Amino acid sequence: MKICIFGGAGFIGTNVSLEAVKRGHKVVIFDSLIREKTEENLGIVEATLIRGDVRNPEDFERLPNNIDAIVNLAANPGIPWSIAWPLYDFKINALGALHVLEYARHHGKIPVIFASTNKIYSDKLNEIPMREQATRYVWKNKSYIGVPESFPVDGVGEYAHSPYGVSKCSADLYHQEYYHMYNLPTVINRMSCIYGYYQKGVADQGWIDHFIRMIALKDGKLDIFGDGKQVRDMLWGEDVAKLYLDELEQIEKVQGQVFNVGGGMQNTLSLLEAIKIIERNTEKKAKISFKDWRPADQRIYISDIRKVKKFLDWKPTVSPEEGIKRMIKKLNDQSI
Repeated sequence: MKICIFGGAGFIGTNVSLEAVKRGHKVVIFDSLIREKTEENLGIVEATLIRGDVRNPEDFERLPNNIDAIVNLAANPGIPWSIAWPLYDFKINALGALHVLEYARHHGKIPVIFASTNKIYSDKLNEIPMREQATRYVWKNKSYIGVPESFPVDGVGEYAHSPYGVSKCSADLYHQEYYHMYNLPTVINRMSCIYGYYQKGVADQGWIDHFIRMIALKDGKLDIFGDGKQVRDMLWGEDVAKLYLDELEQIEKVQGQVFNVGGGMQNTLSLLEAIKIIERNTEKKAKISFKDWRPADQRIYISDIRKVKKFLDWKPTVSPEEGIKRMIKKLNDQSI
């Protein structure tokens, strides 16, 4: 297959590109390169680069005519940016996604795998009964094994999403609608916390990578919004890449599906726990400043990944502690 990866120079895009090439596919990377340092990822994978912006339909005209599949990772990935510049966020995340869908629809109904987000679920998640422990929040109901795809995305006027969550939710629903209305093969992956090689993390996004760089390479100063006990399920970037390629290669089996994608209950960390692992493996200390909670910050988000496991016999293979160790080693060996 010839696979076009929108946002292909980014963290997940680089991992997906490497997995695609490993499986014998051709890769076309479509990327604006506006995110700082993403151009450093371009030499890592053998691919054709088209510099373009999903906000501009005319940029799509430079794509080759024989694209067999699309992975859409192009996005403004950060909540703070969406709050400061909601129109910019909407144009990339919602309108840009619609441009990709229209291109796929009018060029032979090209299958589209879309990276959605757990942020489409509103602050209603914080109503799930939980209790506070020394280093994390936990759900009171021990039988609850994660947020299912059926969890409400409508805040019903009571719960916030953030503008980022709203723009991604719009794109998520458009991908579902294009499958039903136009028979366009789509798959939606609602992503939890993804981490790994080539992330270029910053304070607003890619927090594991950011924490590692600040503690291992800089002065260790970290701003934590909230108390640091918020919990996420962690998924290694190479595991994500394998899933995306499995979906493309078995599109008949998964088209039209929505999946919650993360590490699941077996692969969770709070911010405080992640910092302790990094400190232990770098033998350096973080200097933490606690700030006010940010709007629409979920205290606990853990994906229920039973559905995607059932459809594709896929599962996470790298634990958070092992993944962090790998990132620190690679950071010491070379720039990532």
